[in-house]
Amino acid sequence: MTKEEPVAYFDPQKGGFYWAKPTKVEAPVSVDVEPLPLYTTPQGCDECGKGGGYALYCLPCVEKFVGTKEWVSLTNEQIVDLVIKNAGFPTKLAKAIEAKLKEKNH
Repeated sequence: MTKEEPVAYFDPQKGGFYWAKPTKVEAPVSVDVEPLPLYTTPQGCDECGKGGGYALYCLPCVEKFVGTKEWVSLTNEQIVDLVIKNAGFPTKLAKAIEAKLKEKNH
């Protein structure tokens, strides 16, 4: 499969979307990411070559990388327990919360 040239890009550092030709569209964004190429026809997945969508990766390949697991938060009781055990130590409390969230979301 031969991929065509993009018709536009998305680059937050340059103000958002801009066309491959000299037309520019402004969109304020403060995230440091690479420009995202946009196409007028489906290009296929960069990982498996299939898919036929307009994104870089098809859904099965995206799920392979990021998974489909939902975020599990702490209960109120867990938060209160962590605050009581780490009272007076903000850094220790933050680390304890981080550790507990990692434990629940792996």
